[in-house]
Amino acid sequence: MFFYFWLIVLYIPLLLIYPCRVIGKKNLPKKGRLIFSANHQTLNDPIIIAYKLCKRRFRFMAKAPLFKNKIAGAILKGMGAYPVDNKSATGDITAIKTTMKHLKEERAVCIFPEGARLKSSENNQLKHGVALFSLKTKSPIVPAYFVKKTNAFTFNTLLVGKPIELYNMEEFKDKKIDREVLEQASKIVKKEMNALYKNYLKEKEDKKKKKLEKKLKKNKKLK
Repeated sequence: MFFYFWLIVLYIPLLLIYPCRVIGKKNLPKKGRLIFSANHQTLNDPIIIAYKLCKRRFRFMAKAPLFKNKIAGAILKGMGAYPVDNKSATGDITAIKTTMKHLKEERAVCIFPEGARLKSSENNQLKHGVALFSLKTKSPIVPAYFVKKTNAFTFNTLLVGKPIELYNMEEFKDKKIDREVLEQASKIVKKEMNALYKNYLKEKEDKKKKKLEKKLKKNKKLK
């Protein structure tokens, strides 16, 4: 209830502050467990995902220090966030268990696989969390990509791809989930995320060429 209350209250302001169109929204399953895997550049990313794709309520990992303030922590939890200790050498076991629990209970979890906010995403290595959770819980991964840095009052585009079912791929069936398997699976996720951006740029360029060709043909007819 808390989530939907704040969504109703803040939807219009968020629409004005973070204008963003979504391409490929139909690729997002309406129900069932899933991992939404997107590039990450600013703290605005989860806010935009939450309100633009509000037909699915996402659970997010958020840095543990953000929960130190009781009021902020309560709001974050109400919005579906849960703490993760990024500084832990072995990983945050509680956060891992929470993620597994959400997926097993058929919820949608949003994970930024780069593990931190980064200026550029195309050449970054992904952490193995997304691949691990997908293979362990048989959860489809929905790749996504923000075309630009998500600054306030800047129009952006969020690309959403078709679900990736790693657990149904021959190279991962009946395989022990070790470092080699996770590296291979993470490369597939990264490739699909980057492909969204490359295809978007190609389609944009093709539209420009067609528009120019049409203009040239029109000018020839007028001569």
